[in-house]
Amino acid sequence: MEPKPSLLQTVLEWPLPRVRAWLDGLSIGEPVDGAPFHWDGFAFTAASRAREERSLPWAHIALLVYGVLAERPPTRDTHSLMLSAMSLRAWMIKELGAQEGDAVLDTDILFAWFQSLATLPIEEAARLVSSENWHTLPIETLLQLRRIKSALNLLSPLSETGIVQKHPELNGWLQLRSHLP
Repeated sequence: MEPKPSLLQTVLEWPLPRVRAWLDGLSIGEPVDGAPFHWDGFAFTAASRAREERSLPWAHIALLVYGVLAERPPTRDTHSLMLSAMSLRAWMIKELGAQEGDAVLDTDILFAWFQSLATLPIEEAARLVSSENWHTLPIETLLQLRRIKSALNLLSPLSETGIVQKHPELNGWLQLRSHLP
């Protein structure tokens, strides 16, 4: 006797329009039909499928779920979820090209996310990492610098998409990237 497939496995076997219709009838992040549902796993698998199939519709679904999960109460790791979402977006842009106004392929969305993380002025970040005792900085400051570096790691390969030309302030940050913790 074969074990019954999980709801997650079942949903991922459905055609894309059925998945979209199913999502429209749910509160993302909540139990489904009274049972727990692995929303993080669903978002990750949808993102993997988007990459594997080079599929904008699957990317839209993954980004929708990541976005809703990231906005939920602070019991979730918002930064990790947004990093996953932006990683997918950056990959799709690299593969399919930038497209202004597209919910997946618009580089302005990535830049806005970067700006939300880079709350330190670049001069302050450069001063902090050039100090001989930067390792004595408060953990929150180091974490902030590390998050900026993670974002820059996603943005760097996109330089040929025009993001740096459109947002020249990224040049200084990209030059500082290798010095960030």
